[in-house]
Amino acid sequence: MRIAITGATGFIGGYMVPGMLREGHQVRVLCRPGRAAALPKTDAGEYEVHEGDLTDRASLTGFLKDVDLLLHLASAHDHVPDEMMRAINIDGTENLLSEAKANAPSHFRFWVISSAVIGAPVYSYYRDTKRIQEKIIRAERFEWASFRPTLVYGVGDYRHTAPLLRRCAAKSGRYVVPHDGLSKINPVHVDDVVDAIRRFFDFERGVDCMYELAGPAGVSYNEFIDTTIKAAGGGIKRKNISKRWADWAIFIKGLFTDVTEERRASAYFSLHHEHDISNAQYELGWAPRTYAEGITQVAHASDWWREDKA
Repeated sequence: MRIAITGATGFIGGYMVPGMLREGHQVRVLCRPGRAAALPKTDAGEYEVHEGDLTDRASLTGFLKDVDLLLHLASAHDHVPDEMMRAINIDGTENLLSEAKANAPSHFRFWVISSAVIGAPVYSYYRDTKRIQEKIIRAERFEWASFRPTLVYGVGDYRHTAPLLRRCAAKSGRYVVPHDGLSKINPVHVDDVVDAIRRFFDFERGVDCMYELAGPAGVSYNEFIDTTIKAAGGGIKRKNISKRWADWAIFIKGLFTDVTEERRASAYFSLHHEHDISNAQYELGWAPRTYAEGITQVAHASDWWREDKA
């Protein structure tokens, strides 16, 4: 199958490209001008590179020509301005659909690897853009599927996993966890995300499906931090602070600066973020690893995370 992939220079994309090549697919990736050096280097085979930008419709011309399937991973997250999030997550998706209608074959399929944040109980503009993105895709004539991974971790994740491991590897000190730390999250290993996509190729129905991709069971924030400290070999101790003290600290800080993000984070830590992965388990035979198993593998893979490459 000929597969096009966006977001190939990102963390998940760096695993998806070789993963699809190893399955015997022909791969074409979209790469922004000047970003070729960030493309994944793999011994799984060669792939084609189309230089273009999601926000530039003309630059996408030919990207989906003769392509059977698009794996759309490219996304702008909360760390960029709202205008950029809209331009990439919404307008960029519309540009891809326009290219598909112009150049893709009639049997073309559109699979979006989105985010479990769509169902998150805490508001964010990013969440809203991903909701709109899925609605836009479903409204078109193409067969579609949506995969919503939650907190993805793994070797090579220098934005989240590496800093967390470095902090948890400290030999002394305190790791402060807001509130009682009993709210739950479902981290998922990046290899398990790729495995779910791979399994979907063999699913008989294979169209118009939605899957949440997360760990096999929720882990509390306390367990999440304690498990990471153990995997990193740290001596740092977890310390919980009550919601009352956390809110008081935010109030004091708010007298001098904007604390919107702090308030959002405080609300986030007080709510459960578990996800229902039963569809992927029963329909795809998907069996993700536990966080304890996964983060231990990641921490012991090498010393990749000890150097700050941010």
